[in-house]
Amino acid sequence: MKVAMPLFGNWISPRFGFSPEMWILTIEKGEVVSQERISMDGLALPQWFNRLSSLGVDTVICGGIDGFCHRQLENLGISVIPEIAGEANEALSLFLDGKLQPGFRAYKRGGRERKRKGMFFRPPWMEGERKNS
Repeated sequence: MKVAMPLFGNWISPRFGFSPEMWILTIEKGEVVSQERISMDGLALPQWFNRLSSLGVDTVICGGIDGFCHRQLENLGISVIPEIAGEANEALSLFLDGKLQPGFRAYKRGGRERKRKGMFFRPPWMEGERKNS
């Protein structure tokens, strides 16, 4: 399985399609067997889709993503875990444990790690659901 995460430094990019690089991870039997960071700088969205498809990516873990991009990825057979914010390594760890869900926030503040499931970040175009207040 191949997983892709758009990055800004070591953080998941807040918006799909606007990050300078993508972290591509190959996962077998619940462990990362290879990883690389590839440049996405200057690519238009169709090139993003082509690149992810040609790399054989199965899942994209990302921050905000619009309905068009979400549908395009799913049409390519790529599943999307949207609205993830925080450190990429933390998101990867949760993904490997099967605990990563849309709307998850992972960040450190004041030396303490904080994790929470967002209650209002599920986009209305996903499965016909509405945002919670």
